[in-house]
Amino acid sequence: MMPSAIQSIEAAKAVSFHRKDALVVATSSALRDWHTVSERRDLDLDLKDCMDRAPAVGLGLALAQPGRKVLVLDCDATLRTDLAGLATVGESKPANLVHFVFDDVSRASTSGLPIRGLDNVSLMALAKGAGYAKTYQFDKLEELLIGLEEVMLQPGPVFVLVKVTRDTVSQPFPERSMAQSWSDLRRGLVG
Repeated sequence: MMPSAIQSIEAAKAVSFHRKDALVVATSSALRDWHTVSERRDLDLDLKDCMDRAPAVGLGLALAQPGRKVLVLDCDATLRTDLAGLATVGESKPANLVHFVFDDVSRASTSGLPIRGLDNVSLMALAKGAGYAKTYQFDKLEELLIGLEEVMLQPGPVFVLVKVTRDTVSQPFPERSMAQSWSDLRRGLVG
């Protein structure tokens, strides 16, 4: 029996609803959903070529833009490949960073194959142990929509684990290159 979870696209819509003028760094399967719902693509950074670096890139933006909220949309599989990023974010303590991890309980992003040992790893405990100021977990859409109000007001870094499920047919990656998204973001910050 599959655990309770939110459709990934609905989770992305919920984040978009609460976004305001935050910068968003999105990667992997979260990026596939995010680029279809974002209403401020000029403030989005698409990480297609270095997917496991989303926390580090988000941290850099958070430190460079301390007056603006930075949201990182990450995935369980990509975060697992660089867990040290949690420690770097936790030690740096950016008050404006919210790190979302879309935890794919359907395993659609890995073609239904389990990631060996991942079920034994508590990403929440790792984030808390790494120094994140606050951690949250959501597996119901209504709770996510309501809870995001509190999440966005918390001083960070904040870690948000969202249990998601995906359709077997996923959205395509955005057509713009990573270099183009950097260029768009620079223009969005200036303008």
